[in-house]
Amino acid sequence: MDGQIRDEKQDIQVALEQLVGAMKNSEEYVRFKRAEAKVAEFSELQQRIDEFRNSWYALQNGGAPDLFEQIDQVEEAYMDFRENPYVQEFLASELALCRMFQQVNWTIMQNLDFDTDFLCG
Repeated sequence: MDGQIRDEKQDIQVALEQLVGAMKNSEEYVRFKRAEAKVAEFSELQQRIDEFRNSWYALQNGGAPDLFEQIDQVEEAYMDFRENPYVQEFLASELALCRMFQQVNWTIMQNLDFDTDFLCG
């Protein structure tokens, strides 16, 4: 029995390594890494991107009652910054990569019998 469990864990590990390899070779990941490298050439740009990403993350996870007002404030504060083509490419490629992560997670959750109904209540 222990050998079977060990083999199944090894099968999962191999499948995960294949999935990660496929993701690293995906258009989304390659595009993201190119955009990331370009932005890294400009340290102040990287810093502003990180500040912007941090602001969005805090908004998405904060649950503030005045969420739309806060979104407007963040968008206004970073409006000129987001017009930069390097920033646009970085954020677009990051979004595409995040959507790929979501799709992988969603597909796994939909195909395993794991109750997530408690999250909706």
